[in-house]
Amino acid sequence: MTEISFDIIGFDLDGTLLDTSMELAASLNHALDRADRPQVDEQSTRSLVGMGARHMLEMALEQSGGSDKDLVKNLMPVLIDHYEANLGNNAPAFAGLMEAMDALQDQGIKLAVVTNKFESLAVKLLTNVGMIDRFITVIGGDTMGKGRSKPNRDPIDEMIRRCGGVLDQTPAAFIGDSIFDIKAAQNAGIANVAVSFGFLHQPVEELGADAIIDHYDELVPALTALSR
Repeated sequence: MTEISFDIIGFDLDGTLLDTSMELAASLNHALDRADRPQVDEQSTRSLVGMGARHMLEMALEQSGGSDKDLVKNLMPVLIDHYEANLGNNAPAFAGLMEAMDALQDQGIKLAVVTNKFESLAVKLLTNVGMIDRFITVIGGDTMGKGRSKPNRDPIDEMIRRCGGVLDQTPAAFIGDSIFDIKAAQNAGIANVAVSFGFLHQPVEELGADAIIDHYDELVPALTALSR
């Protein structure tokens, strides 16, 4: 087996590990229906996710008649309650992910999740889909405190600490689908890989990642190349 020099590999969650677009669309539409707004199809939802549930709701409201702070404040609990009640019902892993994680763990590499989703929701989702035991730690957008989520380096640094690493010494890499993911990794000074199949808000080539993969069967070769 080809050796990878990274001791720790971190993953974003939505759009990187799991295709959560169908669940998010259902919960978003549940909230929009409460406001008598038009429904959003799954494909359109993919272009709205990746920057947090509040941003997703605000953008959907803007596109369907306008948004304001009070409306968002009233609808956020509606969206979150529906989402939490249905976590993992329709959130498949991207093709090849399980095999890629098996290959990494067979080499003794520690895996972690760093997401901008609330930590409690991320843990519940990964538990419901049977993946929680894969990861040493799960760090959410609220874990480090206000203003310290990705693209800040703080959650990446915390990932390394929780996995037993030493900042700026332990070799680590991060996998994600957004500019927040790549910038967080870059700010922390670690290698990074962008996935082209996630919830992209811009062409994947514009993210400035060290490597790009189109399928998870390309992850181990990409990490091997970055290890040299």
